[in-house]
Order: sequence, then structure tokens, then C-alpha cells
Amino acid sequence: MKVSNLIFITIIALAVFYIQVANPDYVTYLYLTVLTFGVVFGVLKKDPNITHISAILALVAISEYVIFSYNIISLGGELDDYLVVGSLVFGVQLAINLIAVFLLICRVQLSKLISKTTSKNIELTAFDGIFHWFFIFAGIINLLALLENVLRNGFDFKYLTFIYDIYENLGYTIIALICGTLITMLVVSARDGRATH
Repeated sequence: MKVSNLIFITIIALAVFYIQVANPDYVTYLYLTVLTFGVVFGVLKKDPNITHISAILALVAISEYVIFSYNIISLGGELDDYLVVGSLVFGVQLAINLIAVFLLICRVQLSKLISKTTSKNIELTAFDGIFHWFFIFAGIINLLALLENVLRNGFDFKYLTFIYDIYENLGYTIIALICGTLITMLVVSARDGRATH
């Protein structure tokens, strides 16, 4: 079996698994495990590119988890104004997505700044052009969810729940895509010695 087929099957399997688990805490723990493995792999291989990409992804995931799981921003209760709560939740997630896009697009410059070096080991990888697209997609989903929330709760379009109904599954699919791409990066690095081409 080709590596590309194996990776494709891995992404599909992760997406189906995450959707079936349907528990944000468990999915986040599994996701952070994969990201932590990426950081450790990068450190052990002395590859700052893998380490920093994995660390940025982990930082974004941990930030989102802490903000919502520890009720820094409440996901709302029965008596809350859903227009305000939904706008705040989707707005914060959109902001997190935009920050992630910025961090991933500027990853090489940030890596050099963090490492305080102009090391030739820190360079643009073939995977630097991929990860930010997942967060752009997530940002589009959050923007659509925000607009749907305003229409549903602000203008009384109660039947408008398309994004709301598929939101969680889209999130799990994005996580699976990120995990699959990260695993691909690690496999390519282990096989070829580098994740750059």
C-alpha cells in the first residue's frame, strides 16, 4: 500500500472516529496527544520546523480548549440570550482561527525569532503551505455560524440551523485533517530525513 493511500485512510478513519466519539473533551485529548507526539518527534529529530509547527497547533488547541472548557467564555445556559452567547462564542473562535492563520503563515519568521537564530535548519517546508488552510476553512465555518446565529436569534429565523446542525462534525473533520497532515509530515520526515522539499 502506498503511503499516500495509508494517509488518506488514516484521515478518513480519524474523522469517522472523532465524529463517533462525539465528546469534545475526548477528541481534544486525542488531538493534543497527536500534537504532543509531533512536538516530541521534532525535538528528538532536532527539527525546529516540525517542533514549531506542532507547537503552534498545540498552542491554538490548548487556547481554545481552556477558553471554552473552563468557562472563560460560557457556552450558555437555558436562560441566556442566545444571540449574545452565540455571537461571542463564534466570534472568539473566528478570532482564534485568524490568529492561527497568522501564526502559521509567519511560522518561519516566528521560528527564527523564537530560536534567536538564522539557522539554515529553519526554513519553509512543504507543509507550511497546508496547515493555515484548515484554519481558513474553520474561520469560514465560524463566520457562517456567526451569521446564522444572528439571523436565527436576532431576526427570528428559527428554521435556519444548517451550520448549527453540522458544526460539530465539521470541527471534528478539520481536526482529523490536521492530525492526518501532521502524521504525513512526520512520516515524510522519518522516511526522507526532512519535511522540506
